[in-house]
Amino acid sequence: MKLTSEERRTLREMGIYHPHARTRMRAQGMFRLAQGLTLQQVADEFEVHLNSVENWRPRWDEFGLVGLFEGRHTGRPPKLSDEERRQLGDLARDAGGTARTLQRQWQRAQRTPLSPNSIKAYLKSMAFRYKRCRFSLKDKRDAAAFERAKGIVASLQGMAQAGQCDLLYFDESGFSPNPPLQYGWPPIGHTRRAETGVHRQRVNVLGALRHDGKLLWTIKEQRTVRDDVIAFFDSIAKQSHQLPRIVVLDNANIHRGEAMEKKRRQWQRRGLYLYLTAALQSGTEPHRNPVETGQVFLAQVRPPYRRRTG
Repeated sequence: MKLTSEERRTLREMGIYHPHARTRMRAQGMFRLAQGLTLQQVADEFEVHLNSVENWRPRWDEFGLVGLFEGRHTGRPPKLSDEERRQLGDLARDAGGTARTLQRQWQRAQRTPLSPNSIKAYLKSMAFRYKRCRFSLKDKRDAAAFERAKGIVASLQGMAQAGQCDLLYFDESGFSPNPPLQYGWPPIGHTRRAETGVHRQRVNVLGALRHDGKLLWTIKEQRTVRDDVIAFFDSIAKQSHQLPRIVVLDNANIHRGEAMEKKRRQWQRRGLYLYLTAALQSGTEPHRNPVETGQVFLAQVRPPYRRRTG
């Protein structure tokens, strides 16, 4: 095997600097063949099968340097056909559940066997992700009323930004002083224990978030009822203010009723107005009452446990 000086220089540089290891090995192998080594000697030197070296030589003779490169390796053919991928996506969309649950339902239909990890990989490739479901009233809401309420709230926000009124968002929420048990990373053979909280009773919070970020709130240890809501708005109405105050709240049962209607007329004489809307109730993401965003954040923040390991 004879090489020109340019070919020798190219093979020498390719055998050192080419980014792919297999191409470097082929270039070095061809250079060693040109130095007089036999096919078996080159195979032994690079610890490859003799058939591999026998394939390098005819590819070099036919294609030259191009013959040293290898085509793209696509890996193993996909286990599922396009139709089976669609069926797996439909199953995940309709049934839900963990990957192992989907595996049982998939095998029950006598389809191509899949492991839970393969199911996860296929679903991720189809833009699915495993996440917690949410309660929602979105499918039951009146679309026209929802858009109308959005427009009204947007107008109120514009008035508040222009200094024509004070806009508040009101809601209630409950918090437990004992958060659920958390996962951790204890050493093998040890158990991480959390001390049981002394206070077991939930704490209920009534809060009104102003458009400028100021929060008005009160705490109740008992269950929140309509009288608590009335007392909260009474305290707001008694506060001195120059601008009319408009409170946006959802259409919950404790926000309505004869007692609330009587108080609304009194509050209006003091410059406090309530805007009840069923279109912006909880669960109608992404247009949540802004005060609920803070409540959800507080509910998700887990205070640290006092721990001991034993």
